[in-house]
Amino acid sequence: MVGKRLPPDILEQAPSASNQVYDHNGSAVRYGRALDDIRMHCYITGSGPPLFLIHGTPKTNYYRYELVPLFSLHFTIVAPNLRGFRYTAKPPTAMGYDSRTQAADLAGLMSGLGYDTFYVHGEDRGAEYAYVLSAIYRDRVMKLSFGEMLLSGVSLDKWSYFTPSNVYAQYELRGVWQWHIPFLCIAHILEMLIQGKEAEFWTSWKATPGGLRGVLETYRADLVNRDINAVLRQKNPLTLPIMTIGVPEFFGHFVREEMLLVANNVGPSFIFEECGHSLALEAEVRLADALANFFVGGDGANSTAKL
Repeated sequence: MVGKRLPPDILEQAPSASNQVYDHNGSAVRYGRALDDIRMHCYITGSGPPLFLIHGTPKTNYYRYELVPLFSLHFTIVAPNLRGFRYTAKPPTAMGYDSRTQAADLAGLMSGLGYDTFYVHGEDRGAEYAYVLSAIYRDRVMKLSFGEMLLSGVSLDKWSYFTPSNVYAQYELRGVWQWHIPFLCIAHILEMLIQGKEAEFWTSWKATPGGLRGVLETYRADLVNRDINAVLRQKNPLTLPIMTIGVPEFFGHFVREEMLLVANNVGPSFIFEECGHSLALEAEVRLADALANFFVGGDGANSTAKL
């Protein structure tokens, strides 16, 4: 369904003209904040069925600025910043940055905007949050697009171990050794390495008070996410239609295999050739086509393709 829009009194212009996102008409998207327990920043644009875009780490909702105008004609796009990111609130670590908490934020945002049901596309860590959102709020997510991610406690862990098979897989382009995941979980060391150099590594918003918290705590919540996924896997597999997308030199075909472990309606699966981990920046046209065909077309059950 297409729900109500944010009331005018909480809509606002982009915080910075240099970070503006535009729709298919070249019009600037509308921004707003919602939720009762934390301030959650998002932008909304387009018309049609609601499509929820969930970013990964360390990205923000600006990450999809090239993707949005390609299909805002056909969808009402809602793109939030996760807790701890950009202009969304940065609550203390004790309040949680795990996938269940993130999913509750996301479901609450869509409820506040008046959307009872919606499509979801997530990439990187945002894909894991999209999976948890779909597993907990099963009556709300109509279809799930799961891009370039594995699940904590399912297959992500084994790819992060320091083992000969992982190291050689990296060298031989048979897989990606996720060494950075345990590294980014180390307390205090990352803050020491990054603070004072934020502009060199990312952008100035990481230098704001609490700006690093959202990035690092999404990694440090990995052990909690393992337990959450273990509980969800004990329940019935997901039954909603699912599309998967991977790239050859990152997660690749493992993305589809991951969803087959937790769901029984995995449909189209794409491998984006000559593309890196950032789908919306490196293959925005292919991604827009795949999403539009999946969400408004057939489910493409059991199909696989290289694009």
